[in-house]
Amino acid sequence: MNFLRSILKISRKTLVGADHMGNKYFEAVQRNSAGEVVKTRRLVESSHKHYQYESGMIPHEWEAWVRGKRKEAPTEDEIFTREAMEQIVKKRAVEVDRRDQALQEKAYEEGLVAKPVQTKAAGHASSTTYQRIDSQSDPVSTGKEYEPAGWKPGGDSKK
Repeated sequence: MNFLRSILKISRKTLVGADHMGNKYFEAVQRNSAGEVVKTRRLVESSHKHYQYESGMIPHEWEAWVRGKRKEAPTEDEIFTREAMEQIVKKRAVEVDRRDQALQEKAYEEGLVAKPVQTKAAGHASSTTYQRIDSQSDPVSTGKEYEPAGWKPGGDSKK
């Protein structure tokens, strides 16, 4: 069997570790006839089918190991520490967003910032528009008195 493996360059895979999601991680070392390492492959056997895969099903540390970005396989403590830190960051982000919303509402109430007007989304031209704060400066004209570029802000509409 070893002779057949050496001819076909088949290597045995050894289990390196597993994660809390049920994924198993293997390392397959290919050697030449002299026993020297020719190629090392790192593999994942997922607990899910390939079509069920979603981002985040493989921890970042294991993915870095599989891609060869790190030499040593990660420990469970390392993975749990990073996941705990992610939860803390998410909670802080929610708190910051809540404070930002409160400050924004306060700015709207004090008139420092114009509130966005709700628009109906219609194609690429549906950008946010803002309320007019000063409606006194709107130009008023009848059809007979119209002059192109004749109106100037804050000034008289006639020259």
